[in-house]
Amino acid sequence: MVAACMPLSGAAVASAVCYLFAARRKTSKDIPAKMKRLVLIEPNKNLDEVKMAVEEVDVPKPKSGEVLVKMSAASVNPSDVSPWSIPVPGEVLPRAIGTEGAGVVVASGGGVIAGKLVGKKVGTGVRAGGAYSEYVCVDALRGAFELDQSVPTEDAASFFVNPLTAIGILDTVKQKGENVFIHTAAASQLGQMLARVAPTMGVTIVCCVRRQEQADILTGLGVKHIIIEKDGWQTELKGLVESLKIKVAFDAVAGDMSGTLVGLLPEGSTTYVYGGLSGKTVSNVGVRDLIYGKKKLQGWYLTDWLMAGGGLKTLRRLNAAFKIVNPGLKSGGWAASQYLDVTMEEMWPKYLSMRSSSGSGGFTGQKLRIRF
Repeated sequence: MVAACMPLSGAAVASAVCYLFAARRKTSKDIPAKMKRLVLIEPNKNLDEVKMAVEEVDVPKPKSGEVLVKMSAASVNPSDVSPWSIPVPGEVLPRAIGTEGAGVVVASGGGVIAGKLVGKKVGTGVRAGGAYSEYVCVDALRGAFELDQSVPTEDAASFFVNPLTAIGILDTVKQKGENVFIHTAAASQLGQMLARVAPTMGVTIVCCVRRQEQADILTGLGVKHIIIEKDGWQTELKGLVESLKIKVAFDAVAGDMSGTLVGLLPEGSTTYVYGGLSGKTVSNVGVRDLIYGKKKLQGWYLTDWLMAGGGLKTLRRLNAAFKIVNPGLKSGGWAASQYLDVTMEEMWPKYLSMRSSSGSGGFTGQKLRIRF
C-alpha cells in the first residue's frame, strides 16, 4: 500500500521558494578576472632576508557557504610577521599571507547566511592567510563578521586580533575572580585599547612601559597606575602588587620580564605570557616560586580563549565580544587603531624600517595598514 503524499500548504510552498531564493548564488557584475595579492616567497630567521612579492592571480570563486570580499584594507600584526621567520620543510611557496582586514561582500557561493551578507561591510578573519589580497574568499559563518555599517570599512582593518585580545584578556582576569592586573608593553596599540575599555568592564590595569613618552600616552587615556622601567621600578611595582592585592599579570615581552613578574606576584598568582617582544625565551623564573609559592606561569593565546568549550560557546563568545567591539571601531572609539597606510609593495620595506627605528617591531605607535 502506498501512502498518499500530503499536499504542501501555500505558506509552506512560499517559505520553500523564499529559502531557495535567499540561498542562491549571488555575484556582482563588476568583479574582475584577475587580482593582485602579496605573497611570501622565502621565509628566513633573519627578517631582513625575508622575501616577498606582489603577484597577479585569478580572483577566487566562493563555494557554497562562502562569500567573496572585496578588500578595502588589511592590518599588519606581530602575529602575522612571526611565521615569516620560521622556514617550514616542504612548505609550498609562494603562499598568500595576512590574517585580518575589512571590505565589502560582492558575491556569495550560495547559502542563506552567505546571501544575506552580499553588499555588507564585513571584517574578515583568514586563518589560512590571504588578507593581503584585493579579493578573498572566506566562510560566511566563521570568516566574515558583519560590521557596524556606519563605520568606514578601512577603519575596521584591525577589527579582530587586537580588540578581541583585549576582550579576552579582561575576560580571563575576571574568570580568575580578579579585577586588577599588570600589563607589560602597555603603550602598544593593544595596550591603549585595554586602557580605554578596561574601566567599562570594572577592571584596573597597572601598566609597565619603558619610556616617559609612553607613560604620557597612557596618562592621557586616564590610566592611574603606570610603572616606568627605570632604576627602582621593581620596588615600585612590588608596592602596587601589595597595596592593590594583584594576583594576575599579562606579559607581552618574555625574556627576563616573565620571571621577574612571577617573583613580584604573591603566592597562588598567575603570570600569562602572550607575546615575545624581547625576542628572547622566557627566563629568570624562580623554582621556589613555582613549587612552594604555588605560582603559575603559562601561555595565553587568543584562539585558545575563543575556542574554549567547543563551537557553540565560541559563537556565543564571539557574538558577545563583537557587541562591545563594533561600537568601539568608530573614530575615537576604544577599539580604533592609529594607522600608517602603505601599498602592498611598500609594506615590507616600511615594516623593516619601523622595526629598525623603534627596536620593538614598530607596533608601539602606528599600525601598518595595507590599502587596496
